This record gives sequence, structure tokens and C-alpha cells, in this order.
Amino acid sequence: MFTVAVLGGGAAGIGAARRLLQAGARVLLFDPAAQLGGNCVGLRVADAHGEPVEIDVGVSDFNAATFREFSALLAELGLETQPIGADAHFATLGGETLAAVQNGVFTVRPRLRGADRLEDEVRAFRERAIEALEDPRFANGTLADYLAHHGCSPAFRDAVLLPRAMGCFPMPNAAPEHHELRALLRFWQVHGLVSRAPSDRRCVVGGMHRYPRAFARWFESSGGELHLRTRVRSLARDRRCVRLVTQDDAGRSRMLHVDDVVLACAPLAALEMLGDACAAEIRSLAAIPMQRARVVVHRDPRLLGADPSVWGAYHYVAPEGALPAVRPTITFHPQRLARLPESCAGIAVSMNPHVEPVTSLVLAERSFLHPVGGARAERAAAALLELQGARRTWFAGAHLRAPYVHEPALRSGIAAAEGILARVSGAAPALARGA
Repeated sequence: MFTVAVLGGGAAGIGAARRLLQAGARVLLFDPAAQLGGNCVGLRVADAHGEPVEIDVGVSDFNAATFREFSALLAELGLETQPIGADAHFATLGGETLAAVQNGVFTVRPRLRGADRLEDEVRAFRERAIEALEDPRFANGTLADYLAHHGCSPAFRDAVLLPRAMGCFPMPNAAPEHHELRALLRFWQVHGLVSRAPSDRRCVVGGMHRYPRAFARWFESSGGELHLRTRVRSLARDRRCVRLVTQDDAGRSRMLHVDDVVLACAPLAALEMLGDACAAEIRSLAAIPMQRARVVVHRDPRLLGADPSVWGAYHYVAPEGALPAVRPTITFHPQRLARLPESCAGIAVSMNPHVEPVTSLVLAERSFLHPVGGARAERAAAALLELQGARRTWFAGAHLRAPYVHEPALRSGIAAAEGILARVSGAAPALARGA
């Protein structure tokens, strides 16, 4: 039996660990957190009755039409899913409604130029924007270039598209009109917001955070060795094995020898562990763009807009000059999105809140590190994948596959596992380029 250490308990680590365990490997899965999930996590807060409830604060939904590996994993784990509430609200920074979509029907502030054709423009964009992924005219274009090319109305541009673009977490901290068009479209495509086919956006009943826990139970019951609250302090590699030094949260250290290691963690975390990193590994890992997002769970209604009658599962704000100061920004209404009990109706989740919630209304807070999409990210990922398998080391994570969401992360872990299995079977060379 061969032994593999998987470092990181997000979707990429789960994908790698599952495939390797199914193939008969001895798998050791490490994560410094108290539970698996990476950016798919819930926070426990009090509902309107003071009862504890767990709210998704990271991954909130998935599109079953495009998240095929993820859907298969949920089915294997026996988790029930349901359609999300997809209503959306678009407003000024001060909360004044610009547009809203409820049950698929748009309403818009009448004095916005082009308000009378907003719904037609939304439908046309959804069906034709995907063509820009192949059109050479938009190879290096921005969202502003696309809007100018098609002569989009101010109502569509200012009330819907720019706010929605500013709510996409893999986008950089910049004005949305300057976002790279293709990076943005790939994100919308995987979620079904631009597509010629219907989307099927769903969530796990009870919250997306339930799936990593279900996987942890499956993993251990299938013979996997789970090490939570455990950091890998360093790893060293030679042609015969990989040596890891681990430390749990009680301060106990341990040295382990494994045949291969999968670094399914953030690039800088991988660099910290690679005490014997070569120049190519250092250069490639350091080149991958990442940024931190602040997520706040709160009860401040100002972040959901001034008119509760048009609140949706998603609340977007229109940029005004240099504001908001930190982007991307979006507020979720978990009760509407995940169809939670009415006692959760006052709870909101804001990423990089455009208005600072009143302190007394804040329930919980945490930060996430996530990839930033675009051509630079794609070049950096390609360079890192050139090193795949070198010195028994494999890389996985959302940062390696556009559009940098849960499904590509899961697939990257599966791909790393398949590389190990090919090496073990003799179907692939023991070392990849970059050794």
C-alpha cells in the first residue's frame, strides 16, 4: 500500500482524498482548522428567538448543471439538496432601490434611461455574452469594452451589471467596469448567469457547511486518517519519500514518511511548508494572485436596502465614484437564499460590507483568502502545473483552475490524485517537469 498526505481540507483536498482512498491508498488528511471545508463553512449565531442556528458564510450554493463532480459527491454522501431562492435586489450605496428581480420578473426605477427594456437586455446578455469567450475582439477586453460594443442602456449597465460584477468574489479590488471580461464571464457561466442552457442553482438542505462534515464521517469510516487542528510545519522531499513534521494544537510534534504529498492549500501556505522549495516552486507559488475578504454576519437592515418589500437572496450595490472603498462587495440574505426558518429572517451575511454594520448588531466575523481571476492568474497556474508530480509533490486548489470556485477546486484535487495513481501504476513517469 502506498501512503499519501493531503494538506488542506477544502474542496481540492476533499477531491484528492476521496479519489485516493477509493483507489486503495492510505490517506492522511491534514487541516489546521477544527473542521473540513476551507471556504465552505458555517458560523453559529442566535436566531430571533435566541436559539442557535448555523449560517453559511462562505460557499452558499452551486449550479448542478455545471458542478457535476460536486453534485456526484453530494449524492454519494446522501445529502439532500433544494433549489435556492434567487431573487436579487440592486440599490444605491444609501439603500435606494434601482432594480429588483422577484420570481424572475424585473422591476426598475422608471427614471433610469433604458428602464423599459431592462428585462430584454438582461435576457439578451445571458444568452449572447458567452460568445465573447471565443470572440478574438474581446481577448483582452474589459467589461466596459463589452458594454460600449453593444451599446447597453444606463439602466442595465448601472443598475444591474456593474453591481453584479462588483459582487463576484474572484474579481480584484477594483472598479467593476475594469474587470477582465473573460474572467468575469467564466465565473458567471459556471453559475448559470450567462448560458444558453438553464441553470439549476441549489444548496444543501440545512446549509452547504453540512457537506464537509458528511465527508469527514465517510472518510474516517472508509479508513482515512483525519488530522484536524494539525499544522504541517515543514516537509522535505527526496526520490524515495516525503518527510513531514506536524504539530497539533496541543503542541505535540510528529514526523511522518509518506510516498507523495498533495498541497491542497493556499499558495503562500504551501511555500511556508516547503523548506526545500526549488526556485521554480517559489516563483510559481508566489505569482498566484490572492486577496483577503472580510465576512460579517449581522442584523443591520441597511445592508439589505431601504425597502424590505423588495429584498432578495442577494443584495448588490451600485458603485459611486471611488466608493465602496473595498471591493468586491455583496450581502446575502440566508433565510431567503437557503429557505431557512422565518426566525432567521433578520440575519444577513456581508462580504466586505459597503456600510459598516452597527457594532451591537454584529453576530460574527471572519476573513477568507481566495484567488483573484484573470490572465495573470491563468499564467501563474499554468507555470505551477508544469511542476506537477516533481519530487513526489502535487498541487491542487481553486487557484489552479478558472473560474476559481468549488467545482474546479474539487476537480483539481481529483486530477492530482489521478496523477499519483498513474505514477504508482507505472503509467506515468515518477517525476514531472521542473524536478
